[in-house]
Amino acid sequence: MLGTFHAVWTFDVADSISWKMEAKQALNVLQARSGFVSGSVFHNADTAERYLVKTDWLDVGSYRRALGSMEAKVGVWPFLANMRDEPTAFEMLMEFNAESVTEYESSVNDEV
Repeated sequence: MLGTFHAVWTFDVADSISWKMEAKQALNVLQARSGFVSGSVFHNADTAERYLVKTDWLDVGSYRRALGSMEAKVGVWPFLANMRDEPTAFEMLMEFNAESVTEYESSVNDEV
């Protein structure tokens, strides 16, 4: 069984009001794509200008197809142009909750 796929985008934001509107618009575009599970916006508790957007996907293919769509090229990529340059895409390999641990196979061939 494969784990879900997650994208984590971090931003250093000067104008939080405008940025939050742009984030909402970008997430609305992604929310309409097949394979989208959820999206969240976070604010860093220690660094006032640092924000994070996390999206969850059924699989890596859903994520890549969503970002490759014409709607994303117009409505998401301009928003992503200002994110911090760091790794953003992760697949879930282990999940812990109060009662259990679930391990997933990797869909990435070059797992270390």
